[in-house]
Amino acid sequence: MHLPLSYPGLGCVLEHLEAVKRAHIIARAPGLQKIDKLIPLCLKNLFIDSDEMTINKLLIEYDKDVLAETLILHVFTHRIVSVEDLKKLNNKTVVFEYCISSRVDIIPLIKYFVETKKDIGTTFVIATDGKYFLSEMLREFEQEFGEFRCDLDGVNERLIPGLPKFSIPINNESRIQVYAIEDPEEDGRWKIVIKPVSDILGL
Repeated sequence: MHLPLSYPGLGCVLEHLEAVKRAHIIARAPGLQKIDKLIPLCLKNLFIDSDEMTINKLLIEYDKDVLAETLILHVFTHRIVSVEDLKKLNNKTVVFEYCISSRVDIIPLIKYFVETKKDIGTTFVIATDGKYFLSEMLREFEQEFGEFRCDLDGVNERLIPGLPKFSIPINNESRIQVYAIEDPEEDGRWKIVIKPVSDILGL
């Protein structure tokens, strides 16, 4: 039988835990949140500039003019961005860059909003050079939300022909549109857009 860690032992483990992993563990453990600020944070790499911040392998870029509206996250390592992580992002738009080796739990997030009928105020964009990755993600949307597949004729963006599009009702007032676009400003790069709209506009 394993004995529980003492406070000094637990403090030592948390102090030497990789910073991003530590943040995820602390977020899920209310008991640890009480002592988290008392334990030093060990970082291999911390860089703060006027338009970006790096914590170990996590790079966050931001635009000073639209800081409150847009958050761009570059995810370089094998990382799971969970539903709990996504629920904490209150920006108007969140863009995930280079996500081939990582997972963003967008589908479980949408299912959460459908079940709770809560409005979602954030547009999520997943951008990558891996077209197979985006096709697979749309296939997962097809499996979960195939009954809500539609043409989205009113969307004024460069939609990719032949790929599925969805309009998923959340409550009586809002729904979520899901579609893939080709961005001409980024050499035709593919992106999946998960966008909340009013129910009138989403029809």
